[in-house]
Amino acid sequence: MGERSAMFELEITLNEFNRAYLESLLASLTDEQLDEQPAPGLHSARWILAHLAVVVDYGFQQLEMPFICPKAWHAAYGPGTEPGTDARVQPSRAELMSVINNGYSLLCESLKNASKETLSAAHEVDLLKHTVLKTKGQLTAHILSSHFSTHLGQLSTLRRLMGFDPLF
Repeated sequence: MGERSAMFELEITLNEFNRAYLESLLASLTDEQLDEQPAPGLHSARWILAHLAVVVDYGFQQLEMPFICPKAWHAAYGPGTEPGTDARVQPSRAELMSVINNGYSLLCESLKNASKETLSAAHEVDLLKHTVLKTKGQLTAHILSSHFSTHLGQLSTLRRLMGFDPLF
């Protein structure tokens, strides 16, 4: 690996782990269960999947790449949206998993060629400007690892509230 690709080796590995864990968490859920909210205020599984799909576009934005998710997905499942499934916008499990797997794979691959100048530039995501995440590289690392993991925790909690056993 070159110096640039080594910078994100850990985050890429963590994202690959997260995506495999996501598949495990979803394996026992039926398509009908994707929209269940067993407690008020919880995100539905479809919301979590669509949100993870939408957020990959924020990673692409850091690298000046085009978005891959429809605008309707952003409006229904982007940061700050209501926690349940939007009745007007219900992408299928297959669509969502395709965008998640292909999108994050492309983001990981694209990071290997991103310049230090691009990654060290300030990000422009207003929601996170007040945090310790200041650069495009830091924000992208968050998208690949801690943000993704946060939503896996939500999905795990959702499964447990639906009566499923823990995975480990």
